[in-house]
Amino acid sequence: MKKILLGSTALVAAGMMAAPAVQAEDPIQLGVGGYMEQYFGYGSSDTDDRDHFDQKSDSEIIFEGSTTLDNGIQFGVNVQLEGNTSSDTIDESYAFIEGDFGRVLMGSENSAGYIMSVTAPNVGIGINSGDQGDWVPFEADAGTGRQPLGSTSVENAGVNDANRLTYFTPRFSGFQGGISYTPDAGEDDNTQPSENAEYHDGIDVGVNFTESFGGFDVAAYGRYGFASNDSTGGDDPEVFGAGLNVGFAGFTVGGSYAQQEEAGANEGLGFDVGASYGTGPWGVSLTYFYGEAEGGAGSGDEELQTVEAAASYALGPGIKVIGSVGWNDFDDDDAGAANGDNDGYWVVTGIQLNF
Repeated sequence: MKKILLGSTALVAAGMMAAPAVQAEDPIQLGVGGYMEQYFGYGSSDTDDRDHFDQKSDSEIIFEGSTTLDNGIQFGVNVQLEGNTSSDTIDESYAFIEGDFGRVLMGSENSAGYIMSVTAPNVGIGINSGDQGDWVPFEADAGTGRQPLGSTSVENAGVNDANRLTYFTPRFSGFQGGISYTPDAGEDDNTQPSENAEYHDGIDVGVNFTESFGGFDVAAYGRYGFASNDSTGGDDPEVFGAGLNVGFAGFTVGGSYAQQEEAGANEGLGFDVGASYGTGPWGVSLTYFYGEAEGGAGSGDEELQTVEAAASYALGPGIKVIGSVGWNDFDDDDAGAANGDNDGYWVVTGIQLNF
């Protein structure tokens, strides 16, 4: 599989180099985009000191630019600056090449399977790799972001935003394919891969379909990923996923499923189902998420259930007001876990700005 991906990319590169020299009319110039989310709300849980009002923030500035050569091939860059972080200041950072042959990405970015994923509709703060843990905290040994305990948009073995080579096909009759090769788990890291790495030579494959016909809007995807693990006693991790949304007359119903194998504490599964309705500037949704994982060494299985009812109102282009009411139930078989068997609810409102 790795040889197929590298061979295909080499053919694309060879074709571009063999073509007559062409020039772009303009050099690459960066534009600025991104999003900002500001929320205020109340969260309550079984843990005595977790009943509180609070204000939460999330924002990202995206610098992106491209230029197109006279032969129609586009070259560009994308760098994403985190606005609310204490560690990973730069999120994704990659270059891309796009033309009739498809799209090639090189750099720190999510895998093809993750990018092409489809999940249940939701207009609130989100509960699939969402923000519910900000309002009703739970202390899990397994990961909740991009791992099946908290998401169906999963990265194999939790390897997120690693340096990758990714290729997306053109879209034919609604179908598009994608494949990523990840040498190792390093992000923004130019060091040599370790010979005893827990994750190396990862391959992620995805296929999605988007089409409208007879008044129906359909979005579906499937993906598979695997990697090698050469650590002592390690097993090769695998990930599976699928999702489907169907829309008609403003209504959308759908769901998704993901399963992680041979990934220690993160081995498990997750799924979500939901429905939404939009008319004019208004949107409403009801979504359910379930996830389970093995948990860490010496602890038991972990289980998370979340329900969210939400509404949104678009004040203008890129400006939404949202309201969200939700409930969490987290169960941990480890009796010593700080927030084992913790449940609670949240009531949140806020603004979502996209620019």
